[in-house]
Amino acid sequence: MSSTAESPQPLKIVIVGAGLVGLAAAVALRREGHHVEIYESSTFKTELGAGLAIPSNTLRSLIELGCIVTNLNPVENLCFTSMAHDGSEAGLKSDHTDYEARYGTPWVMAHRVDIHAELLRMVTTSDIPGPAATLHLGQRVLACNVSNCSIALATGETISADLVVGADGIRSTIRAAVLGEDVHIPASGTAGFRWLVDSAALDPYPELDWIVKARPLGARVISAPMGLGLADHRTIVIYACRGGDLINVLAVHEDKRDQGAVPWNVPTTRDALLDFFSDYHPRFRRLFELAPVDGIHVWQMRVVPPLANWIRDRVCILGDAAHASLPTMGQGFGQGLEDAVALATLLPLGTRRTDIPARLVAYEGMRKPRTEWIARESYEQQAVAEKRGIYLRSIEMRDAVMGYNVREEVKRVLSELTELTKSDC
Repeated sequence: MSSTAESPQPLKIVIVGAGLVGLAAAVALRREGHHVEIYESSTFKTELGAGLAIPSNTLRSLIELGCIVTNLNPVENLCFTSMAHDGSEAGLKSDHTDYEARYGTPWVMAHRVDIHAELLRMVTTSDIPGPAATLHLGQRVLACNVSNCSIALATGETISADLVVGADGIRSTIRAAVLGEDVHIPASGTAGFRWLVDSAALDPYPELDWIVKARPLGARVISAPMGLGLADHRTIVIYACRGGDLINVLAVHEDKRDQGAVPWNVPTTRDALLDFFSDYHPRFRRLFELAPVDGIHVWQMRVVPPLANWIRDRVCILGDAAHASLPTMGQGFGQGLEDAVALATLLPLGTRRTDIPARLVAYEGMRKPRTEWIARESYEQQAVAEKRGIYLRSIEMRDAVMGYNVREEVKRVLSELTELTKSDC
């Protein structure tokens, strides 16, 4: 059975990683009544990342977990508008004004730090059901012993638990323990220039009014020159976040560097940016010139290949550790969030330690096919010319991604598991 005749007992759960998905998993699991401890190597002294898409399915799950949406300082993404590199309209437009009616929640944009801060609040606040999670910062996890369901810290301490959850990103330590070997994350040949600029800095330049002053507000896409071949897949995505005060710019391109020989995230210069896009219209050059001198980075984008498994005994992985993808469909965080919701819903208060392996099998069975499909599509819709823009053009694909209700689906699976358990008693 899934609970005792007496009062149900909480599980002790250790989460490795306090990024967005790790914190989301902590919130979801505390809501089920479990005791959660999070171990994170960083100390959160610097801001993380930049803008982030929160599509309808992602926002719905955040709200269900207790997120106060206004705390995200969101900007609603009401459309995608595409322009060609020469300044003319490229023809790709996607209307998102009906997303809230269609999916129950809109698609919004937010700053990664604002999302992280709200999740931190949700981890510790007394306003959310369940015991507050405990966050251990500056604690590097060296290894995971699957047979003992424990982690080893750099301090020499060993922490045991009923369940260990690896939310430690694309270069996950817990993934190696689950698989029994390290996994090579191959170079994708794709990278992105990333930077933020104050929206007020655009005001003196009417040639940039189309970014945030044109309505409806939403993402602006600048496509690459045509006819230069598949390799020239330069795509610039621009959108407002932090209540409209910041403009996030991501310029995705073919990375001709040896990606194995350079760091995954490195600073670059404004001159290098201007040179790389020297054939783009002068109106776009003005946007590049506003990039902060010391705030431009080149970020490698890699995709975790399909893994043999995500689970082993009472240890599992989720988020980027399991299925890191390209940002093409805006689903990186969203799919990790769905993982967190699915895992927690499969482990309601009263779940016994002996129930966990079977519940993890159900978790993997639900999540692995969906996330692998989205990761594959995110790569192909960037790398395959014929597939670029399909997500914005296909209502059926958007429905499959944003219309999916992970909580309802996992409740159905849990009901089937519970009935099966009863029949075995």
